[in-house]
This record gives sequence, C-alpha cells and structure tokens, in this order.
Amino acid sequence: MVAVRHGANSPRAIAVRAAEVHEELLEVAPWLDRTEFLPAVHRYLQAAAYEQLLIDYVNERGVGNVAPRVLEQKNAATNTASKLAKDLGLDPIGHARLRAVAGAAEVTALTLADLELEGRRIRERRELTTNASSASEGAPS
Repeated sequence: MVAVRHGANSPRAIAVRAAEVHEELLEVAPWLDRTEFLPAVHRYLQAAAYEQLLIDYVNERGVGNVAPRVLEQKNAATNTASKLAKDLGLDPIGHARLRAVAGAAEVTALTLADLELEGRRIRERRELTTNASSASEGAPS
C-alpha cells in the first residue's frame, strides 16, 4: 500500500494549487492584479495553497487519522494565510483598512494639488501687485 501524502511539501503541488487560488482571487479582488501587489500576492498564494493542501488531506483522512504534527501545520498555515489575506484586504476589516489607507492617499494627493494651486494663485496675485506698484512708482506725477 502506498502512503497518501498531502503534497504540502511539494513545490509542484503548491504551484498548481497556487495557480488555482490565483484565478479565484482575481475574480473576487481584481485590485490585486496591480504590479505593486505582486510580492504580497505571491506570499499569500503560497500560504493559501499550502493551507488548502493540508486541509484537503485532513478532510480526506479524517482528523483522528492524521498525525498531530499535520494538524499543527494546518493550523499554522491557516493562521498565516488568514493574516496575509487580511493584509491584502480579503476580509471585511482588512478591506476597510485598505480602503481607508487608499482614501487617505487620495485625499493627501488632492490636498497637495489644492495647496499647489493656491500657492500658484498667491504668487500670481503678488506678482500683479508688485508689477502694479512698480508701474505706478515709475509714472510721472
């Protein structure tokens, strides 16, 4: 009889499962397809694939029929995948935090643009006032 293995230690099995998770991920979180998310998404995909392989194994065998170490690995993998998912905005709190940070960044950019425009207007008014003063001083009385 051949022992059933969970595949969580197989880079090939993890890569296959990560590709499946990635497809599903982009359906529910299309913002994660942006380049700046690539490293974090890669870490999440690896963790989620590892977690899923262990969950499948435990579900197939039954909790009472797997080594305690496998259950510990599964729990650790679940915790890691959950934390990474939250960081990517894949749970309600993480999503709210991500939106708040993104919103604050937009407000900051808008505020900076507003300040730049206001500064330009002040300089233009000052130049007009200075030019008008210079013109009136140079005029014959």
